Amino acid sequence: MQAVLDALTDEFMSTSVVKIRAGIPSTNRNTVALAACRELERRGLAEHTGCGARSTLRWRRTRHRPERTPSPMHVRCDHVHLRSRDAVAAARFYVDLFGAREIRRDGSPVVSRVTIELGGLTVFIEQAPEGTTPASAQPHLGIEHIGLGVEDIEQAYEHVRRHGIEIISGINEVNPRLRTVFIKGPDGAVIELLQRLAGS
Repeated sequence: MQAVLDALTDEFMSTSVVKIRAGIPSTNRNTVALAACRELERRGLAEHTGCGARSTLRWRRTRHRPERTPSPMHVRCDHVHLRSRDAVAAARFYVDLFGAREIRRDGSPVVSRVTIELGGLTVFIEQAPEGTTPASAQPHLGIEHIGLGVEDIEQAYEHVRRHGIEIISGINEVNPRLRTVFIKGPDGAVIELLQRLAGS
């Protein structure tokens, strides 16, 4: 099937030409290529011209992108889960610096998890067990950074500077509609503060 799809172009071609281009053995009848073309047409990947007679049919790739089949699984963002050497201190960082709201603490007398609400997102901050390895140095695979939108990037920059937070980069003019600042968060987390201007 894939070989037949690869054989098709934007120009109409006969079934026999499709068969040759797809590398279907000459000993096979054209019906093999025809069946593949009809299946591709059913999937919205091919189209034909000509009447029902096999000898007059011509095939090409569709010039429109087929509609994506809706996923049967509907998802929503539920939470982000972080691990920390000091979950309470990490939660305090997000509360003090960004106005996050602490929702609850789990575990007693030793706190095992602090749950906060940060800019509309629920964040679980888990107390990591002894021996948990630190975050890999950038660049690394997986989550690269946390992005937090702000209204005024200069104000945000001065705010984190006054709090003595490590600033990875100053204000970056990424493009005329996007300005960013990167800072270091708890446990090696990289946090991007970004201001999207009108029209972005």
